[in-house]
Amino acid sequence: MRVLKRIPLVLIMLMTPSVPALGMLTEDVKIPMETKGLFGNTQYRLAAYIHKPDDFDSTRKYPVVIISHGTAVDSYTRTHSRFDYAYASEYFLRKGFIAVVPMRRGYAGSDGSWIADSIGSCSDPDYSSAAREASRDLLAVINYVKSLPYANKQRILLSGTSSGGFTSLAAASLNIEGVIGVLNFAGGQGGLSRSEPYGHACNEQRLIEAMGSFGKAQVPTLWVYSEDDPFFRPELAQAMFEDFLKNGGKGKLVIVPPFGHALLSREEGRNIWAPYSDAFLYELNMGSGIKMALGSRGDYP
Repeated sequence: MRVLKRIPLVLIMLMTPSVPALGMLTEDVKIPMETKGLFGNTQYRLAAYIHKPDDFDSTRKYPVVIISHGTAVDSYTRTHSRFDYAYASEYFLRKGFIAVVPMRRGYAGSDGSWIADSIGSCSDPDYSSAAREASRDLLAVINYVKSLPYANKQRILLSGTSSGGFTSLAAASLNIEGVIGVLNFAGGQGGLSRSEPYGHACNEQRLIEAMGSFGKAQVPTLWVYSEDDPFFRPELAQAMFEDFLKNGGKGKLVIVPPFGHALLSREEGRNIWAPYSDAFLYELNMGSGIKMALGSRGDYP
């Protein structure tokens, strides 16, 4: 196991709204999904953005990254806000990927109820159910991606932030053909409770066990957490990661300088994690050799 830590950097926190990245073509699609229940099958449509480079060539086969969003607890944000992760997507496009950003059931643009991120009470959270439902959504997206004529169905990378990182690891543990790695940014569940102290999640031992159960995944993973994450502090991230390894998982854990919980959604955050992602993609033999990070390689692997 390697736990990596960078020397703190001086960060300029620009409080500006997200803006579209330049050189990006975006397609808004609806992804079909079906679930089976006691009373028959139910059809859903999941909203998703597909980000392509401005020199997109439909005759090529591109590796694909699927970026899963975190949890929105207030109903207005959940039902009205589409996440595009423009800065993260730009990084992957520069690396030669197509980026797909889906919305899980119950979120803006998608059908269904908010079930994949529902864990029940904080004192008795059902993380296993949340993982199962979220994986169903992500599996539908993966199957859709494999149907795209320009997608390399054997080169699919899962990535996500917060509950999206949790979802990506859960889906990877199903060992789906074509999925070859996971980039987990501040992944976890149950971190939005108002009853727990800063940096603590609901029933942490149960969360550790749930994250550990994803160790069935047979693909490499990279876990990136901030020193001051308000939901999953470094000690919790370490415990989840160690349980993941104990159950057979493969990966590296990186604790980066203070940046809160927004590593994936802000340009300054990208500048922190890009060197680690560069090295991870190199190990996977995915993407171009373009370095997105600022400055020298420093002490990242």
